[in-house]
Amino acid sequence: MIYILLLCSFLCSIANAKDEQLSLGFRFQHSINMYTENGITIDYTPNNLLNDKLSFGATYVSSRFGSAINSNAITQDNILLHSTYVFSSASFSPLIRFNAGYCFADYESSLFDEIDASMPLLSLETGARYAFDVPLIVQASLGYNLITSDGSSGIGTVYPLFIQCSLSWGFSL
Repeated sequence: MIYILLLCSFLCSIANAKDEQLSLGFRFQHSINMYTENGITIDYTPNNLLNDKLSFGATYVSSRFGSAINSNAITQDNILLHSTYVFSSASFSPLIRFNAGYCFADYESSLFDEIDASMPLLSLETGARYAFDVPLIVQASLGYNLITSDGSSGIGTVYPLFIQCSLSWGFSL
């Protein structure tokens, strides 16, 4: 009987506690007047950090899964670390996101060996997210790359403006 009471007490405390969250999903991104890049994203929301409004994560997007499929588009891979702040705990909330990472291009020809094939990325996004009753989270935003290039130095395919939509599934840790 004591074990059953302890088990019930433990389960009730777990149900009432807000757990840390891990979200895994897909990111669909399009640079305005340039490439479509798709990939995966992961977010970690620590318990009680700024009232559960701040999260950290990583994203990998590539034109391999977008514009470079069956085309002669330059293959580029972006690896980003990001921090997201949502302004409310409500289902619908505005957000701001800071990204830092690196972009790698594969020109597929030795003719372009003298052109930079990688460059740092730094961007800001603003948008909104909607968290459904099930652990599905949809996030959409407009982003601005703070570091761009015309191709004379850096990769010429990193344009300033991009839009993105992410679909993630949340898990309690």
